[in-house]
Amino acid sequence: MELRLLFLKVIWLKNKFNIHFLFVFIAAAFWGAAGIFVKAVGNFGIKEMQIVFFRAFFSSAVLGLIILFKNKKLFKVNLKDLWLFAAAGVFSIVLFNFSYYKTMALTSLSVAAVLLYTAPIFVCVLSVLLFREKITINKILALIMAFIGCCFVSGVFSQQHRLTPTALLFGILTGFGYSLYTIFSQILINKGYGSLTITFYTFLFAAIGSLPLMNVSKTVSVVVAEPMSLLILFLMAVTNTVIPYLLYTVGLVGVPTSVAPIIATIEPVVATLISVLIYHEAFEIWHFLGIALVLLSVLVLNLRCKKNEA
Repeated sequence: MELRLLFLKVIWLKNKFNIHFLFVFIAAAFWGAAGIFVKAVGNFGIKEMQIVFFRAFFSSAVLGLIILFKNKKLFKVNLKDLWLFAAAGVFSIVLFNFSYYKTMALTSLSVAAVLLYTAPIFVCVLSVLLFREKITINKILALIMAFIGCCFVSGVFSQQHRLTPTALLFGILTGFGYSLYTIFSQILINKGYGSLTITFYTFLFAAIGSLPLMNVSKTVSVVVAEPMSLLILFLMAVTNTVIPYLLYTVGLVGVPTSVAPIIATIEPVVATLISVLIYHEAFEIWHFLGIALVLLSVLVLNLRCKKNEA
């Protein structure tokens, strides 16, 4: 009887809350932990573009092994669709990371983070054009709350920041590149591809695309001198790339394309909490307000979607 009641309770909770929202939410939380790995490998002299390559390389290798043992048929794709996978890897993963690191170099980390979360704006616009999604009042409200929340979390309103036109350009490219993964993934989902296939080929092309952008000989010398860095990069690929990107891609099945990136704004919230709890950075009232706004935006979106389903 107790097991039956527990089962009914789980079913009730699943029907009450869109489980796909949870997948996107957890994925963004995993992404928010990237700073731990970046700081760790940075101590070994691993640079940003090297991180991009190894994350993509190890991620595609792990996903390839999973497909190999699970179902080899998942490797099969239509040759006419290869350009979509390549575009997702190069114009999303590589462009996003390159522009993000460039923005960090040209301005403060907080401004770079805020410009990154212009991504939901691009997704909303592209979703209307490509998928005929409707822009509702709830989406606009959630989008505004999430963006202002990111500004608060990043501390933009608490101090002065210098923003050059070049930094602004790369910052907008960061948001645009970040948004493209959602768009290309949704297109591939509509074509019938599963999350494993999409994520594998995306990161395979990302690894190929990022290879020419780094100094190969210097990279080899660094990892040979510090083999522990490879282990950290492998763990980063699994926990910060494979798991969250699979969850996010699965989440797109049950979450509107324009909504998913807004839910993903939980990422800077998690990053802020990690910086406070692990690295003992200051926690101000701006951070608290930002976290509250981001969480509220996710709640507004979920309640709206459940109403639509009803």
